[in-house]
Amino acid sequence: MIEPNETVTGLPWLTGHVVDENGVHSADADGAIARAGKIVDAIESLVNRRAAAPSEDELIAGTPIIHRGEAEIVPLSWEPAQPEDVAAALRERANEVWKGIRSACEYHHGAALSVALDRTAPANAYREHLVRHGVRRADWWGADGVALVLVVHGAPLPARASASALHIVPVGWVSDVRPTRRIPDVDLSWSPATNVESARVRHPSVRDLPAGSTRRPDASGPT
Repeated sequence: MIEPNETVTGLPWLTGHVVDENGVHSADADGAIARAGKIVDAIESLVNRRAAAPSEDELIAGTPIIHRGEAEIVPLSWEPAQPEDVAAALRERANEVWKGIRSACEYHHGAALSVALDRTAPANAYREHLVRHGVRRADWWGADGVALVLVVHGAPLPARASASALHIVPVGWVSDVRPTRRIPDVDLSWSPATNVESARVRHPSVRDLPAGSTRRPDASGPT
């Protein structure tokens, strides 16, 4: 799980991709950008109540969704320390997914807003949870009472990102204009070894590596 001051460890994982000793490859015909677009389209359908998730733990095939009360988490990437060739390939594809999510959200909802994560921001339980779970950047888009929050976990820049996800939460959790007065406690932790496992079984996107492998921000990339 992603917890305070804990390093992301274990096997690398990227939604809709296979990560193995040969590199990072799409698990189907979609590239990273196309999958990002499908993820946002599926969320838009859920938000607009035009469709339901294919199962309790998948948003689309190969992309899990975790239900946590009023919040839902769509894991995107898990990036523990790896040999540089694997790390570089994973980072490149993860950046493509991140950019694709931003692009699709901006198409639907316009420019992103930033969730203030510093100590000067007004007290807010969701923001506090983001910081406690190692989020260093959070951009959001809102419509019809719902916010899509694109989060990046990791130590402060210039350190590399260690994980990323898309949260679906009530817009009052991030809006300073119409904030929710009482935000319930919410568990934002996840890991491929636990929450992603059931989706992985049906649509593998993780394969074992050899033993021992171990202001508004711009949109250039999360790392």
